[in-house]
Amino acid sequence: MDASFVALETPNSPMHIGSILIYDPATAPGGFVRFKDILNFFDSRKQLSRTIRQRLVRVPFDLDYPYWIEDPNFDLEYHVRHVALPKPGDWRQL
Repeated sequence: MDASFVALETPNSPMHIGSILIYDPATAPGGFVRFKDILNFFDSRKQLSRTIRQRLVRVPFDLDYPYWIEDPNFDLEYHVRHVALPKPGDWRQL
């Protein structure tokens, strides 16, 4: 399936996926979730998953399948973004 995504992707039709994580402040220490704490959590675990720090590189003339390589410019804050809802921050607003 991953190969299909790569083969079908164009500048006008991106094939990447995303996810959304919802944090409940009521369960957080002090009743508040800080974005920096979330980033620190992911940062402390990024060594457990090599693929999170990799990027895909295509072979010239597409003579072979693309390869995953370590991304020397990996930026966690580019991949983990923060968007907060205005109060009351309920499901309807989401």
